[in-house]
Amino acid sequence: MTKGSNEEGGSPPAPLTQQLLALRDACALCGDEAQFAAMVRQQVQPVLPHGSLVVAIVRIGPEQLRLVHAIGVDHPAAAMAKLPRQLDLADRPALRCWLDTNEPQVLQLPGDAERVSARERREMDALHIRRLALHGKIDLGGIVGSVFSFCHLNADLSPHQTLEILRLVVPPLHEALMRVWRHDRHVLHRPLAR
Repeated sequence: MTKGSNEEGGSPPAPLTQQLLALRDACALCGDEAQFAAMVRQQVQPVLPHGSLVVAIVRIGPEQLRLVHAIGVDHPAAAMAKLPRQLDLADRPALRCWLDTNEPQVLQLPGDAERVSARERREMDALHIRRLALHGKIDLGGIVGSVFSFCHLNADLSPHQTLEILRLVVPPLHEALMRVWRHDRHVLHRPLAR
């Protein structure tokens, strides 16, 4: 069985609609980071095969994003530890494009080298990332949002297919992420029993 495949014993993959419904239902059940990571591996991976995922809750400013919380799913711990707390949008053209258009972005190097900054290129090169997709959701107030960076995307999906899948999977992933974040904040800030 290959990573991202749900074929066991030669059975065909579930139709995309069924997979998306299962993903939606699984997102609704996520209560903590461990459940979120397991859901990504079990439900997102078959729909959007990727090597790792970096998920961030960000505060949105006019020229920068401030990292509030991040979760890495199968992403190197050392890379997660180096995530900058502030992202200057002048140095993050794909993020800027996503914020300006609210459309998912798919980057494939070296072909899309002009769509990434020198800093982003160094970061991607350090992790050997050649194909990446990002998308997110901005809450109604426009101050807080989520960003999902799918790294090492499987090349079997065309950019068009990837964009369509991102539009479908990110809204329920955003809801699950926000629920997990609220849960984790509540657990961390709960008064100690006497």
